[in-house]
Amino acid sequence: MSVQLSITVDVDGEAGLPGGGAAYGHRLSSRSERTYGVLRGLPRILAVLDEFGARATFYVPGATAQRHADEIGALAGTDHEIGHHGHTHVRPDRLRPDEQRREIADGSSVLQAVTGRRPQGYRAPGWELTPATLTVLAAERFAFDSSLMGDDRPYVVETGAARLVELPVHWSLDDAPHFAHTTDVAGLLATWVAELSAARREERQITVTLHPEILGRAHRIDVLRRLLDAAAGQAIECATHGAVARALAASA
Repeated sequence: MSVQLSITVDVDGEAGLPGGGAAYGHRLSSRSERTYGVLRGLPRILAVLDEFGARATFYVPGATAQRHADEIGALAGTDHEIGHHGHTHVRPDRLRPDEQRREIADGSSVLQAVTGRRPQGYRAPGWELTPATLTVLAAERFAFDSSLMGDDRPYVVETGAARLVELPVHWSLDDAPHFAHTTDVAGLLATWVAELSAARREERQITVTLHPEILGRAHRIDVLRRLLDAAAGQAIECATHGAVARALAASA
């Protein structure tokens, strides 16, 4: 596999609050930060991606697409890819199997209605995939998932009669842990660039994850710009998860 960088963006919106945000209806300050991510952070991220001609994969909960139909509909009109990120953004491990089926079905229905396309990829909220989730993804003919951490390069997950391409993730390559208790912009950039250089040495793909309400802040967005600049300097191409998954499935 060629060396590739996949930029993934979790557009959680208000659904990204604990418990899918159901108990946060009256907490306007908490909700407003998530709204900021969609209305201000997301355009900043898109602008930087456009600077470099880079395509990315955006994982969106159905409830967020429903609440922000104009913004997600406009995103669907670009060259970027939109994946499934649950419907209410509740972690699958906290749901019964029948509730997981409903979450995926409802999310797919809304995303198809808003974007005009049925999602082919899935990312579990909280990255907490379960055997029941995999069963539903196989039944719904998803092509790839990005929730597991069993390798640092893409691999195949067997789900009974079906096979899913797994685009692995890790907390160290996600912006959220870096900003949970600090404003360590330099630390995040150093981590991403170091992993990028390692991926180049090992000739593999790398996935980084960011959130519009976090990295979409004006004083943080340069981290993405500098990562893309480092990738360009090493002749590393950007690829969506769908493109990586199709290439791996074709070679398997």
